[in-house]
Amino acid sequence: MTTRQIKTYGFFHPYCNAGGGGERVLWQAVENTLKLPHIRVAVYTGDTDSDDAIFANVFKRFNIDLDKQRVDFIRLKYRWLVDPKTWPFLTLLGQAIGSMVLAMEAMLQLRADVWLDTMGYPFSYPLVWLWLGAPIVAYVHFPVISDDMLGKLQPSVTSVSGIKQLVKFIYWSLFMNVYRLVGLFVDVVLTNSSWTQNHIRDIWILNNNVSILYPPCSTEKFITEKDLTETTWTRDNTIVSLSQFRPEKRHDLIIEQYAEFLKTATLKSAPKLILIGSIRDTADEEYVAFLKQKATKLNIPETHIEFILDAKYQDMLAHLRRASFGLNAMWNEHFGIAVVEYVASGLIPLVHASAGPLLDIVVPWNSDLKKETSEWSIETRTGFYFKDVSDPDYKEGDNSKFPSLAEVFVQASNLTDEEKVSITKRGKECVLAKFSDEKFDTSFINVVKSVDTLKAKDKRLGILAGAMAIVGIFLKVGKTLV
Repeated sequence: MTTRQIKTYGFFHPYCNAGGGGERVLWQAVENTLKLPHIRVAVYTGDTDSDDAIFANVFKRFNIDLDKQRVDFIRLKYRWLVDPKTWPFLTLLGQAIGSMVLAMEAMLQLRADVWLDTMGYPFSYPLVWLWLGAPIVAYVHFPVISDDMLGKLQPSVTSVSGIKQLVKFIYWSLFMNVYRLVGLFVDVVLTNSSWTQNHIRDIWILNNNVSILYPPCSTEKFITEKDLTETTWTRDNTIVSLSQFRPEKRHDLIIEQYAEFLKTATLKSAPKLILIGSIRDTADEEYVAFLKQKATKLNIPETHIEFILDAKYQDMLAHLRRASFGLNAMWNEHFGIAVVEYVASGLIPLVHASAGPLLDIVVPWNSDLKKETSEWSIETRTGFYFKDVSDPDYKEGDNSKFPSLAEVFVQASNLTDEEKVSITKRGKECVLAKFSDEKFDTSFINVVKSVDTLKAKDKRLGILAGAMAIVGIFLKVGKTLV
């Protein structure tokens, strides 16, 4: 019996100890990769914490206990090159070049047999292809640039602002054309949601190996058999919004629409609004102060709104166990793990009708067949959607398909207890089937096994592909400028 050759799978994740959703994907992927006994893992990181400190944080944050003897950390000194603060101007271009330098630093220290990018540095792929000739796996959380971004620009030559927009449009268009080409170098493309998959397929049109692998959300740890058989509603009449206090989370819209809702609701029956989130710096603190002033100005009673800053994890879980509704107002949330946590915890989700929450999470579910369905009805709904005139992509007529958030508050408040139980039961069944750790584990180990059979690429093919890419760039640029 022959011994299989030891292979090194290199995970390129410069911020591996950040403790966010992206890192959850990283460490769950590492854990599954190590299930193959002939594989070692190398994590390319710019973090300076000790190995033991990183392992301890992974266990504390994600409850993942790794085989320390088979994981190596390759330290990167030039991580600052991918920090957006390093590039106050031409940020996209600066980070792209920085990621190439960082990838080169990584490969010079250790030549991995398989290259896995779990953070999103696609401009390193051609370099990895040419230097290593190794299979490349990309887990894409969101596109670096998209047609949505280009569509928001209003270029013209009739005003100073229009000219600035025109310059940005040309810059972004050139960047987009180069971005389209880097997808050629990837063997396996995994995306975290339908929204991301749709965009990546549109951008990397020459790569047809793009599939969805939802991030692990531990839904099986939230939901028990008892939860699926509950027949009574005993929760508090509260709406919880769980997100960082940042403008893109649109807390100001939530407060405005809640105030609008209170104009027609009786205070006794109106659910209380609880905004829970973390703050990073003084800018976030000022944002919270602005929100509190706004709530006061709109005459929202203190009894009906509460701000909870930097809540402890257990306190946050307690609110999720007690509240009736979970609110997410962000436009184009790529996935929306907080929404999954709402549903798994038994809350009725009130979400913006876009991206992950619309396409993947708050979807119609047939409890009899135990599967997702395309038919939306009272018998299949798992939550509520809304749109707002402030949405960047708002079109006339959207309000006929989707109500405003204030109207959703009314609809949610009018639910009977029986309807609430039915909605949450369907939602729990859905997220348990789609977003469990087990689902992620099974899918990712299959990816590892498939990649394990791929052979290293002939460098000559890499050079040829590189030459073709350069020619393609000039063709695309010429077409754009014409």
